[in-house]
Amino acid sequence: MNAAAALLWLATVAAPLGGLAALLVWSQRLYGRRRFAVGTALLGALAFVPALLIETFLQRWQGLDKSASALDAVTLVYIFVVTAPLEQGLKVAAVAPIARLRAVEEPFDGLVYAAAAALGFVSAHNAVYLWGRPLAPLDIARALLAVPAHLFFASLWGYALGRERTRPLGGRRFNAAWLGAMVLNGAYDYIVFACRPVALFMAAPVLLGAGLVTFLAARDLLRRGASPHSSQRRERRFLPRIAPPSLGTLREALRRTERPVTLTWIAFGALVTVGVMTTALAIAIALGHRFGVDFAAVDRGDASTAAAAPLLLLVAAAIAAFPFAGYLVARASSTGSVLEPAASAALAILGSLVLLGLAAPVAVVFAAALAPIAFSLACAGAWIGTTR
Repeated sequence: MNAAAALLWLATVAAPLGGLAALLVWSQRLYGRRRFAVGTALLGALAFVPALLIETFLQRWQGLDKSASALDAVTLVYIFVVTAPLEQGLKVAAVAPIARLRAVEEPFDGLVYAAAAALGFVSAHNAVYLWGRPLAPLDIARALLAVPAHLFFASLWGYALGRERTRPLGGRRFNAAWLGAMVLNGAYDYIVFACRPVALFMAAPVLLGAGLVTFLAARDLLRRGASPHSSQRRERRFLPRIAPPSLGTLREALRRTERPVTLTWIAFGALVTVGVMTTALAIAIALGHRFGVDFAAVDRGDASTAAAAPLLLLVAAAIAAFPFAGYLVARASSTGSVLEPAASAALAILGSLVLLGLAAPVAVVFAAALAPIAFSLACAGAWIGTTR
């Protein structure tokens, strides 16, 4: 490794640590607890060691590799059953000593400690992943794309940790958040590290959706933490500057209803969602043919724009159908709650996953990664429909 490659390797490995430093500088709420966050980051980096040893052993024993260019069903199961639970579990283990010390004094601390553990973990991961490689642009891009993903996914259970400070690393909310982070972690690893380069474009909507959820979770935890210090006023001016609905408002919208929820409207809404999605895909294909988009370029595995265009067009069409469908269902049902449109979207997504599993099992991973975004957009469309 020459000097230029060594500097590039060092910069990529240090990127997560730079994010940790920015988080600690910005979050004045931690005060004297910054040492706990730094210690958690170090434990997160050390937690990668057993993950590396176990995964290396399995790779040599059974020939399994989550970074393989072509995956079979056995390796795909290995990612979701072994790799993803192992990595998320070790991040939780890195936070456990701090949580047991009752250092989670405010709700926002839980998210900060989870983020610190994730950033330390991904820094060690990138150091090992890039070591010995030629440091091609594709390898650098994959390593950098892993940084926000580990941060955002760990923030899901970090939010639950902040909400359940009296029951650290336990409780129904924490378990559900950890399970969701584990599934997203497995799907994201498959898309970024195992698929063809064109699949990297799929990481953008996943990161955007996860980042928005992290933003809402951070804002909710800041509002729950009452502090008389002046730093609270600065944080409150920063996060709520963009004012989407709070998590509490969204939970209330899912519960509030002016009449009993009917299964008929849920089933009808699922059919409407599937119909709108099918129509959107048909329009996208027609537009693609009209402007000369080569849909067969995806199968050829090109990393050029010609291969990315059809993939992005179809994904954008499928996702754009959900807010429109949620709006239509909410307006048609004349309900004051988004519960029925949300259930309809969930039913349509579940049906799509089942059909994709029968037709193309590998495509289920992509659909599972995009499912939370589609569901959130359907709820957003229903929210607009109920407030008009």
